[in-house]
Amino acid sequence: MQTREQLERDIRELSDEAAVRALAAVVEERGLLPRAHAADWDGGELAETLESEDVAEYVGPDLPEATEGELARATLEYAASQGEDLSRTVGEAVDYARSPMQRFDPVGLSVTVLVVVLLQTEVRVRRDTEGKWSLTIHKRAMKEAALGRVFTALLSRISGGK
Repeated sequence: MQTREQLERDIRELSDEAAVRALAAVVEERGLLPRAHAADWDGGELAETLESEDVAEYVGPDLPEATEGELARATLEYAASQGEDLSRTVGEAVDYARSPMQRFDPVGLSVTVLVVVLLQTEVRVRRDTEGKWSLTIHKRAMKEAALGRVFTALLSRISGGK
């Protein structure tokens, strides 16, 4: 098994496309793909929910919009730090994503959906009876810089960098 440092290096070296493919593989391996396909929202619909002061520490007017690959890589790094089992899954997904593709393997889901589904204990998306969306982030001590990077990339992706 590779070291955490080597895995983080491998994640950072992934192309945007490979990072998204690896993230999708992790979501699939965790059995979360049905939930991801059932999501009836996307990042664009959530942009209006970002007017809360709670997200100010993660997004700002000078923050560029994260690419799908940046968001996927940040999420993979965070997931890899969450224990040996998930780290092994991430390592296998990275190896899969870096291997030559024998077939076309479309993800078909937005990276935002994949991230929120994978981080379902940290991020929750809801729609009330009037159709208004809400995004709730379970805030814990941000000693984990990896989780802060995920939130920053996720929120910048949702807000379009605004």
